[in-house]
Amino acid sequence: MVQEMIQTRRLSLQPLAPEHKDALYELDSNPDVMKYIFTGNPLTAEESTMVFDHLRSIPNSSDGLGCWVGYDGDEFVGWWVLAPPQQDGQEEMSDERRNSDTSTGSASRVEIGMRVDPKYWGQGYAKEGLRALIKYSLEDYGADEVYGETMAVNTGSRVTMAKCGLKHVRTWHNKYEEFTPPPGIEEGEVEYRVTRDEWHSQHSV
Repeated sequence: MVQEMIQTRRLSLQPLAPEHKDALYELDSNPDVMKYIFTGNPLTAEESTMVFDHLRSIPNSSDGLGCWVGYDGDEFVGWWVLAPPQQDGQEEMSDERRNSDTSTGSASRVEIGMRVDPKYWGQGYAKEGLRALIKYSLEDYGADEVYGETMAVNTGSRVTMAKCGLKHVRTWHNKYEEFTPPPGIEEGEVEYRVTRDEWHSQHSV
């Protein structure tokens, strides 16, 4: 599969490209955006470049997945990503599900994430982009389920995922040795998830 442009009511979601690097750095260097991510501090230009390179590499490891940047007209709104699951997520899956493949060779489990410019918070853009990529991953890409993770205290992201039909399925506490996570990490981290069957049930006529 080729990572294609996705159009919503207000957003043009286009595959991440080199010309979007500065726009992503604007988000990475914003303390409000980064409050619940990594250390909770803005990223340096070098750190942001590492994130950008990682996002750009996703289609190389799983055809059809990747990062999309969203524009409303000429205004950059944020980005949304569909990525293969992290290893710890894979370990929770049964052997049968881990080894299952769809007819297109898609991963059965896909992780979703997003970052949106604060000036667009509270206007439904995060939900609009998230719903579009959930729909794409379950209906076009062929994933069996989509999940997202965040800190338990990140109410905004939790509400957005819930409004998109994802349900809270677990809370856990990670141990971090390489860096110190943001305040509030003592409340744990959460996973939200929706399966293809649940999605179709939610959107059946």
